[in-house]
Amino acid sequence: MKHPVRSDFHAAVTEAGVTMTFKPMNSAYSFYRLANADDIARLGPISFAGVQHAGRDTEDYPSDEVRDMAQRIASELAASVWSVQDEKEADRSTLRRYSIGGDDDVIE
Repeated sequence: MKHPVRSDFHAAVTEAGVTMTFKPMNSAYSFYRLANADDIARLGPISFAGVQHAGRDTEDYPSDEVRDMAQRIASELAASVWSVQDEKEADRSTLRRYSIGGDDDVIE
């Protein structure tokens, strides 16, 4: 029996979720992004949505190990990527409140 390793996966992170491709079997594991703070605190930033196998399941790999590793990697990546995006959005929001160049900034 083979065991999955981190390098067996390819990740695609979007605003809506994460797709992890298990390269040895070309299986795609999909995870949705959670938005509710209580859900995130309880479950982490993502929730398992489903898997699509290109071939016959995970063959020589234990399917629970593959899914667990896919979810662990997806969760780490999502937390990292989305926290940076959230910080950038917060910065933009702050800058909008302090915009320069409004009508009251005219110097005569």
